[in-house]
Amino acid sequence: MSSEPQINRGILYQPDESPGHVSSVIQGFQVTIGSIAAIATAVSIVAITAGQDAGYLTWLLFASLTVCGIGRMFQTRTIWRFGSGYPLIVSSASAFIAVCAAALVEGGPAMMATLIAISGLIQLVFISRLSVLRRIITPTVAGTVLMLMSAMIIFLVMGRLPDVPEGAPPFAAPILAGTALAILAAIRFFGSATWQQWAPVISIVAGCAIAAWLGLYDFQGVIDAPWLGLPPNEWQGFDLSFGVEFWALMPGFVIVVLATTINSISDTVAIQQTAWRRPRATDFRVVQGAHNMLALTNLLSAFIGAMPNMIGGSNSARIILTGVASRRVALYGGAIMVGTALLPKVIAMAVAIPRPVLAAYIFFLLLILFMQGMRMVVQGGLDAKKAAAVGLSLWLGIGFQNDLIFSNLISGSLETILGNGMTTGSVCIIVLTTIIDAASYRRKRLTVSLNMSALPDIDAFLRDFAAKSGWNDQSSDMLRSAGEETLSSLLSQEDDEGTDKRLTVNALRTDAAIELEFMVTSGGENLEDRLSYLSDQPEIQDDGDISFRLLRHYATSVQHRKYHDIDIVSVRVAQIRA
Repeated sequence: MSSEPQINRGILYQPDESPGHVSSVIQGFQVTIGSIAAIATAVSIVAITAGQDAGYLTWLLFASLTVCGIGRMFQTRTIWRFGSGYPLIVSSASAFIAVCAAALVEGGPAMMATLIAISGLIQLVFISRLSVLRRIITPTVAGTVLMLMSAMIIFLVMGRLPDVPEGAPPFAAPILAGTALAILAAIRFFGSATWQQWAPVISIVAGCAIAAWLGLYDFQGVIDAPWLGLPPNEWQGFDLSFGVEFWALMPGFVIVVLATTINSISDTVAIQQTAWRRPRATDFRVVQGAHNMLALTNLLSAFIGAMPNMIGGSNSARIILTGVASRRVALYGGAIMVGTALLPKVIAMAVAIPRPVLAAYIFFLLLILFMQGMRMVVQGGLDAKKAAAVGLSLWLGIGFQNDLIFSNLISGSLETILGNGMTTGSVCIIVLTTIIDAASYRRKRLTVSLNMSALPDIDAFLRDFAAKSGWNDQSSDMLRSAGEETLSSLLSQEDDEGTDKRLTVNALRTDAAIELEFMVTSGGENLEDRLSYLSDQPEIQDDGDISFRLLRHYATSVQHRKYHDIDIVSVRVAQIRA
């Protein structure tokens, strides 16, 4: 069978490929300029809302740009368990605007720094236990969170579409936004992959040109800004008094940290599928490395007085739009952001981009991101129960975000928590899918040594489980054969029989299938990748391939997830009806 449909020809540069240095600088700049404007907007809202002076605002913007640039550069590398090796955008999270503004009002910059530091440590603990939480962070949850984030932000973005200076012609906003959106859509629908990589910069430059023609581009702000400057140090240290205000604010920070982490996990999973021409299985060590590095950047934010950060939720959408997933481009983009922190005039150019133009660009990215989330939900298996959970979570999030659900009865801290639709929807989908999973079926477990001598125990365990599930002999034989070939495939990756490693087998009965989960100490090749490549091979290459082929024959699906602390192979075997 041909592998042609599996190849994504829209990818011009994979992570391990690099365009020329000049092209990388230009592409790095076009990716970065939107982030600079978004960070400047979020920082300004926080500082102005909290009544901080211009000096603190300048320092907060400088520190946030510096940390985001450093985080972006280090994400392109993998150092022990830190870093993803992918072009991930690290940006000051707009989701933290409300809690950061509240922290500044209640306790000032020192309290905000303490809250960011503690939430960064919680983030490290959370991501270190990702393998344990694999049944919570499922494709259904990850995809729903992506859709939630798109749905939540898109209302804010659409609200910025008519945002033009007072006295502007009534048709100015529609022309600016319509031009940018039309260019993006035209290049996406009809342009080649080469044109698509320049779609963002073409649309933004065209929008700015029309704004200048209409007299709506702030040239004076750019002219007045100095070329080079380092703001006075406004960092005020940490507040270690841990008063009542601190404990009142801490839950909000923790909830937002976990919600944004779940959201960025979704995009870190998605980017592994969109960044390569040939689809690859998800490596959760990449997810852990990305968020370990993100937690470090949040700790750095606390130590220099910057805003907390998240991995931008539009990374996969941006790669689909531009076709560029090169690490070199991301490295240059991070360096440009750090340099920009020292160039007030460049910051002024980014901030001067008309809001309708920037809103149209973000709007288009969010549309792609929403469909990415939908695709993840469908690929994760969407039955009637999961469909109801996804729909309920999505609409509850939208309802609370827009004050459509009992707004007159909710106030105070509860209003702060429930008013964030992404948090509400994320908690809802996690709770619902966990309840569905726990209440629907009973599990059985067997723990043995990772050794071929464990085969009789595994075989007896599976035979007994099939009998208790009411399976006929033919279905039972299929299940036992899948178990044998999975064990054989795992052992084929080891240099020895792995007698010092433990293998845990979980069995779960569903409506028409049995799902097996083999958990072993991480190591070796990813089985899911290897299975996906079997169709490209004209003949059996070696004895190891025989096990892989037989496993694919017996099982309806095979997934292999790698974490730093555990290796998990999930096998689904369908029942054969008599």
